[in-house]
Amino acid sequence: MTTYSMYQEKLRKQRENPETSRAGLKWEVEEDNALINKIDDNVSIDDIAKTLQRTAGSIKTRLIVKALALIDEDHSITIDQAAEKYKITIQDIQTYQANKKKRQLNNSLRNSPVNLNTIYALLVEINNKLS
Repeated sequence: MTTYSMYQEKLRKQRENPETSRAGLKWEVEEDNALINKIDDNVSIDDIAKTLQRTAGSIKTRLIVKALALIDEDHSITIDQAAEKYKITIQDIQTYQANKKKRQLNNSLRNSPVNLNTIYALLVEINNKLS
């Protein structure tokens, strides 16, 4: 089973569960507003997830995305301030950014055409260094 099909299967199971039936679906404006209101009211991520019928992980990811958007919109906002506003950690934001870079690199490598001449040249170079 491929990684993508395993993801699809996990998502299907989450959507069958009434507590996570909105998992993986596009966020509506009303949901975003409810999320921010609940964060401002110090509601826990787990409780917000139940209310919005999403997973705790998706709630945290949404908060991270909103924090990064806030930093992009207002360059005077620091990562510390954005993390505090959305009640997440700086580590959460940094981990998300690092994972995003890895995904982008993997996608670019996966989508770039293989050039046999380049591979051959690299193999010759490796061979020369080993000789």
